[in-house]
Amino acid sequence: MKALILAGGRGSRLEDWTDNKNKSMIKLYEKPLIEYNLDHAVEAGVSEIVIVVCYKKDEIIKSIGNEYRGTKITYVEISEEKIKEGLVTGIEAAREAIDGSDFILMLADEIISDAKLREMIKKFKKEELFAVCGIVFEKDKSSISKTYTAMGNHLGRVFRLIEKPRVIVNNIKGTGHCILKNDIFNYIERTPINAFRKQKELVDLIQVAIDDGKKIHVYPISKKGYVNVNTKEDFELAKDLIKKENPKVLIVHTQMKYFGGAELLITELANQLTKRGIKNDILALSKSKEVENLLINTDIIIPKHNIDLQPPGFKSIKEILSFIRIYRREIKKLIRNYDVINFHDFPATWTLWPRKKPAVWFMNLPPNLYSKPNAGLFLKILNEIRIGVDKFMIRNSMDIITVAESLNKIRAKERYGMNSRLIDFGVDYNFFSSGDSLNAKKKYGLEKKFVILQSGMITEVKNQLESIKTIEKLKDKIPNILLILSGRETPDYKKKIDDYIKEKKLEKYIKFIGMFDNRKELADLYKASDVGLFPLKKMGGVLAPIEVLCAGVPIIVSEEIETASLIKEKDLGIVTSNYADSVLEIYNNKKEWERKAKEKAVFIQKNLSWEMFAEKMIRAYKDAWKNYS
Repeated sequence: MKALILAGGRGSRLEDWTDNKNKSMIKLYEKPLIEYNLDHAVEAGVSEIVIVVCYKKDEIIKSIGNEYRGTKITYVEISEEKIKEGLVTGIEAAREAIDGSDFILMLADEIISDAKLREMIKKFKKEELFAVCGIVFEKDKSSISKTYTAMGNHLGRVFRLIEKPRVIVNNIKGTGHCILKNDIFNYIERTPINAFRKQKELVDLIQVAIDDGKKIHVYPISKKGYVNVNTKEDFELAKDLIKKENPKVLIVHTQMKYFGGAELLITELANQLTKRGIKNDILALSKSKEVENLLINTDIIIPKHNIDLQPPGFKSIKEILSFIRIYRREIKKLIRNYDVINFHDFPATWTLWPRKKPAVWFMNLPPNLYSKPNAGLFLKILNEIRIGVDKFMIRNSMDIITVAESLNKIRAKERYGMNSRLIDFGVDYNFFSSGDSLNAKKKYGLEKKFVILQSGMITEVKNQLESIKTIEKLKDKIPNILLILSGRETPDYKKKIDDYIKEKKLEKYIKFIGMFDNRKELADLYKASDVGLFPLKKMGGVLAPIEVLCAGVPIIVSEEIETASLIKEKDLGIVTSNYADSVLEIYNNKKEWERKAKEKAVFIQKNLSWEMFAEKMIRAYKDAWKNYS
């Protein structure tokens, strides 16, 4: 089965909104109207989507492209003269592209909350129907005169469709979402021209088939609401509809003061939710002005506490238990204000049970609960007990686990016995691809240097010491080699690497530049680098290598980094434990690796956006929410 979306109309009743834009490209909560229907088509499982375009067609084609969420898109162009002849002309134009298939018809300017398309398809096939028309039961009967109504029997079979009825006979309001047999094309020629609108109407096309004895049924496509956006008033109704169908989300994290990868992800996610009309707030121990300024309309809720949480994390088991107690008390107060709770890693994940609430966990890594590698028997037994408690907590409080890396899917299954959803994280490609290398070179004196960059907090898990050892091996092989380490420093680890640098006399090859006043400086530095090097251990550093790649800079990552499988699968960079040889390979073949990095940056642009990340997280929220409805 295919989908046919009609997106050719001008939308003149929307006045100046459509002077330079096709109506279906008007954004409703940062998402074009047509994409709500594209989502319906994909979720219905169609094999292909055919879009009929006319007015300002180039914007649609450029924006949507040749596929949408993995489903092929085919465009059919129709002239403005033809489109004036009505919807049936648009259907007729798509005959060749539909190519003998049955199809779901949609209008690109429709908003349907919680559309039951899969159920409609099931009815269509099981009862061998000629057509199924999606309808809603409308309380405001006057609005039925804007579309069509249906008259039929108690089983839903239709005997009469009435276009824009003057006399309202029931509370049935028709939508443009209809499932049709391919044979409907055979009735187009017999369809009469509407006496009032001087067009061939969809309703009249289907009525010809009804009069020919074909089985046509109606099906309640939504209980939550439907709007056909023809006017600015309709647009406001659609906004209210979308807002009501979305859950209110509480994002739970440890802190929002120190701006690392997890905090960036949460900030971007919160803003994407806000843009889509989804109320969201963040529960955290701390916040900063930087984060507050970045958030559009999200409050950071800080409970009363005396925990001084500093990177890289909690200082003791006692502090962790205190955190859990504080958050459990706070969540108890807040829980009624939200529909879904989105947890971001341990120990936040232990703060809901035994209360019940739709819960989604974005799992960076299952917690190891800080077991020491060389621990004695007692500590090993204690750790097994703690892992057992962790399993219990997750299984009895989390509805859905989402992960950003395929290795974590395996970890979630092994630890918790739960299937997780793979949701690729987002990256702001446009921002990181537009850095100014000259600014960074001038500021840090990088002219004529071969710059190796590792960005991220200076901690044991980021493993900057390995980058320094790589420079030690290469300093006599690569003239003017320079390692730049950017990020907040943790004192103990910084002293460790300072001592190593001093011992090996590497001072002139290493530059620490700390935190940036703004992220634009980081984008500039990415552009000024020759290699991004990330010899990370098992936790953290997910975003930094991909940000560097957006700048068209080759990347080298460890086999342990969470994104190693993605980088290896898509050939985005070098995954290795032999960093020195890899840097030397890039140095000796610099132009070829730069060309490849720029090519792979295009993959990032097309596939790893915050918009895509947020869409998938929202689907997880809604699915968790439905389980409690």
